[in-house]
Amino acid sequence: MARSPITHVETSSQGLIALVYGSNFNITNSSGTLVASTSSDQNDVVKVEEPGKGPIVAVAFSQDGSTFATCTNEKNVAIYDVGTWSTKRMLCIVKRATALAFDLDGTHLLIADKFGEVYRVSISDADSKPELLLGHVSIVCDVKVSFTTPSRVLTCDRDEKLRVSKYPNSYNIQSFGLGHKEFVTSIATAQFAPTCAVTGSGDGTIRLWEIESGQLLQTIQLEEFLQKYYQDGRAQRGVNSFEDRNASTERYGVLHVRAVESMQAFVAVVERIPAVVVLPFKNLFRDIYTVDIDRAPTDIAVAGSQAVVSLVPNIKDSANDDLVVALELSDKGTVAKDLTASLNAIPTQQVEQASPIPSIYVWGNKMYMEHPKD
Repeated sequence: MARSPITHVETSSQGLIALVYGSNFNITNSSGTLVASTSSDQNDVVKVEEPGKGPIVAVAFSQDGSTFATCTNEKNVAIYDVGTWSTKRMLCIVKRATALAFDLDGTHLLIADKFGEVYRVSISDADSKPELLLGHVSIVCDVKVSFTTPSRVLTCDRDEKLRVSKYPNSYNIQSFGLGHKEFVTSIATAQFAPTCAVTGSGDGTIRLWEIESGQLLQTIQLEEFLQKYYQDGRAQRGVNSFEDRNASTERYGVLHVRAVESMQAFVAVVERIPAVVVLPFKNLFRDIYTVDIDRAPTDIAVAGSQAVVSLVPNIKDSANDDLVVALELSDKGTVAKDLTASLNAIPTQQVEQASPIPSIYVWGNKMYMEHPKD
C-alpha cells in the first residue's frame, strides 16, 4: 500500500496549512499539529464535511484567514467557516473550475473555469447565484486579486495572456500583459509590491508586470538557473507521449509562484525540477538562487518565512517517502525538520500504488482534448 500524494498546499494569514489529497484535506496549525480534517476520526480533531464528489482541484483561504474554499473536478464548491469548520455554503457550478480566489474583503469567492469564465459567489447569501464577472476565449489557469487601490482582478490563460480587469465591473479591461510564449499557469501579487504582478508559464520564464499599464518590467529565463538539474540527472526528462505531450527533453514549466511577504521575495516551483526558485525583490528581481529538495514538487505555499512544498510521489517506494517538506527561507532554505516531520506524520488515504502526476503540458497543449489513435 502507498499513501495518496499531496496535490495542493495552501496557507492562511493565521498560520494554518491545508494539505489536499484526492477528495480530502487536512488542516494543521503552524507547528504541523492536525486541527481539522475531512477524513480523520481523532477525538481532538474537528471532522469537516467533505467537499463533494471527485478530486479537489483548487483551494483558497480568504485574506483574513476566516474562510476556506474548495472545488472538486465534479463542480462542487464548498465554503467553510475556519473558526468552527462548519459549512457556510455548498453549491454546484456549471463548469469545471481551475482556480479560486477571494476578493480582499472576503465577501465573495472568485471561481475561474475551463471554459474561460470567472464567476463570483457571495459567501453569506446562500440563495444567491454565481455572477459572471469576465470571460476569456481560452482556459483560465489562475485568478488573483491585486492589492492596488482600487483592487483589480488578474487572470491568466492558456493563450499566453495576463489580463487585468476592474472589480467588480470586470467587463472593463484595464490592461493586458503580453509576452509569454506558452500557457500562463500562475499569478502572484504581494502587499510589499502592490503595483506589480508576477507570472509563471510553460515557456520557462517568470515575468514581472506593472499592473495598471500591463508593461513588462522583467523576464527571468529559468533555464539559466535550472539546467544544472537536467545536466546532473536530478531532473526527469520529458517524453513525447500522449500522457506527457512534451516533445522537448528539457522543459521549465512553472507550476506555482508565491509571494513571501516577510522577506519581500517570491518563490516558484517548476515541473520535474527538484528545487525551489527564490527571487528576492527590490523593484526588480535580484540575486536569484535555488534551494534543493529531495524530489520534484507538485505545489508550494508560504507561511511566514517558511515554504511548504508538496512532492511528487516516488512510485517505487511511496509508502515510506515524505509527502511534503518545509523550508526555512530566512535561512537559505534549510529544512524545517520539526514541521516537516509533523506534516508527514499525518495520515492520508491509502492506495494500492501512487499514481503519476500528469504533466502540465498535457492540458497546456492546445490539442489536449485529443485522444491517442488506436
